[in-house]
Amino acid sequence: MHPPGEYVSSPWGRIWCEVEGDGDDVVILVGGGPGVGHGHYHPWFSRLAAGRRVVYYDHPGTGRSDPPPDYTVERYAEAIEVVRLHAEASRVGVIGLSFGGIPAVAYAIDHPRTVDRLVLCSAQVGAAGWKAGNIDNVNRQLASQFPEAWAELIELRRRGVRSLAEEYQALLAPLIEELEWAEPWNHPPLRRDPEERFNVDAYQHFVGDDPEWDVSGTLAGHDPDLTRVAARTLVMTGRWDRVTPPAIAYEIHARLPNSKLAVFERSAHRPWAEEPDAWFAVVDEFLRAG
Repeated sequence: MHPPGEYVSSPWGRIWCEVEGDGDDVVILVGGGPGVGHGHYHPWFSRLAAGRRVVYYDHPGTGRSDPPPDYTVERYAEAIEVVRLHAEASRVGVIGLSFGGIPAVAYAIDHPRTVDRLVLCSAQVGAAGWKAGNIDNVNRQLASQFPEAWAELIELRRRGVRSLAEEYQALLAPLIEELEWAEPWNHPPLRRDPEERFNVDAYQHFVGDDPEWDVSGTLAGHDPDLTRVAARTLVMTGRWDRVTPPAIAYEIHARLPNSKLAVFERSAHRPWAEEPDAWFAVVDEFLRAG
């Protein structure tokens, strides 16, 4: 399922990188998380590898990549540049998915002459959006859709159990999975590699010690100036996304000076998996446009 891959050296350790397809047009896939590798994007994104190179990589400290000395947006944006240099591409398109939108936007701002196309799907760009979607909206959904489980989570908190605790996460994880699909009972399977074990250190360092309730890690206060994004940008959202709701995509679109918006009416957090024909057609057309 994986295209050929290799380790790429960086100043702080090795980054696992894979390249699929051929051509001068290069697109870098910046995956979600924080804390997981890229393997679950195979084989979906092979659809973009006709006439271009699609570059996959594992964020530092996730998948097969070495852990960095620190987990910061800046470090993750630097990793994209390492991958770009490895691909020997002077100009690239960047696709930021979910959490990946945060380093993707940071990279686009820092490298305006390098990033000419930016795709943000089900994406966050800063701490405020993360708090509004991944924390506050998720908790509202849990309270309304799963009141019995929510009562258990609140009882854990009453006993002083914080949200990174194993018993809290064991109860929460299957519920989050339900919120990520438009039809939780009928969604396409995602391939999970052994190398994709969740790295709780990355999650904790970025979001904080109580990440299901507050942003207190290195992401805290991160608020990029989206008017500095020079690249043409496509903002995409699934109508039924309860993790990164469409309202967040609409706000990002309004703040970006050169952007267009696409809404997928039968999808939630992963429209690339729930409506693949429509999603990849829109993305491919956008990437090919002059």
